[in-house]
Amino acid sequence: MIIFTEHAKDKLMKELDKLGVTERTVTEIIRGPDELLYDPTTNRFVAIGRSRNTAVIYEKADSDLLVITVIYSSELTELMKKRRGSGRWI
Repeated sequence: MIIFTEHAKDKLMKELDKLGVTERTVTEIIRGPDELLYDPTTNRFVAIGRSRNTAVIYEKADSDLLVITVIYSSELTELMKKRRGSGRWI
C-alpha cells in the first residue's frame, strides 16, 4: 500500500495540484518510474517521472511505501545531475 505523510499530502494540495501533480500521479510514478534512484544519506528511494518533471521521495516501511515528499521542477534533469554528482542520489 502507498501511504502519504501529512507533509506530502499538504504539499500536493497546496502547491502541486495546480500543476497537475496529484496522489494518483505520484502513485503512477512510484509504480512505473522513468528512473529509480537511491539516497544513501536518508535511506530513501527517489522515483523519477520525467514527463511530469516530478521526483517522489519515499521509503519502504514493512510492506508499505511511505511517500515523504514530492519535488516538482522544470529543471529536474539539472537537479538530478547535481545530486548524482554530489553522491546524494545514486
